[in-house]
Amino acid sequence: MADVSQVASPPAHDGGGMTNSQMQANLTGAKEARKRAELDAQLLANRIALLKQEEEKAWKKIEETRKRANEIVELRTQNELKFNAKEESYKAKWQSIRNAQAQNTMSREQAKAMRDETRRSLLDKKQQNAQNTKHQSQQILLQKKAREEADHDSNKQRSNYLKQMKDEAKRRMEENQLAQMEKIREDCEARTAQEEALRARTDSLVAKMEKEEMELIQRLQNTQSVQRSAYEELEAALGQTSHISPGGRQYGSYAGAAKPPPAA
Repeated sequence: MADVSQVASPPAHDGGGMTNSQMQANLTGAKEARKRAELDAQLLANRIALLKQEEEKAWKKIEETRKRANEIVELRTQNELKFNAKEESYKAKWQSIRNAQAQNTMSREQAKAMRDETRRSLLDKKQQNAQNTKHQSQQILLQKKAREEADHDSNKQRSNYLKQMKDEAKRRMEENQLAQMEKIREDCEARTAQEEALRARTDSLVAKMEKEEMELIQRLQNTQSVQRSAYEELEAALGQTSHISPGGRQYGSYAGAAKPPPAA
């Protein structure tokens, strides 16, 4: 790039004045030099602006990079803190697990010792109970045998007593049956005698009533004979009576109007 001072200063000439063509050429050269200088200045300004933009972009990238780096550092720090916290938590948990395992081991050993002691105690108690049960079983067998013997004797006595009671009841029942039969026979004989007496009295009453009936029949027949004789006399008397009417007519007798009722 040409220097502006060099373009602006005209070349030195030896001798006298310059011709028009030279002056025109100098002017044209000066104009072209100015234009080239302006173009160079514009290009330089563009390059400077571009450089400033690139520098600004670079600083932005630097800021972003620093910011990202800070974020990464902070994230790494947080991750390290989290990792350390997890490590501490894992260590504490592992220590707690170890403590729990140790406690469990001690508890298992104590429980095993207690179980062994309990087993021995139960075994001793079982043996003692077995001996007691055996002794009680022997006592129960002896008591059962004695009770069975007593029950046998009691049952035998009860059986004999029941047999005596049954025989006594049978004897009483037979006596009662005989007494009832005797009473029935006596009642039957008494009722028979009563019926015979009633029949005899009824026969006597029937004979008396038959006799009275014959007497009443005979009396009724005699009364009817007397009644017929009286009616015949009345008819005869009525047959002889005659009446003459006021007109000189003669009426017959009224024997038919006074006819007596038939005999019963």
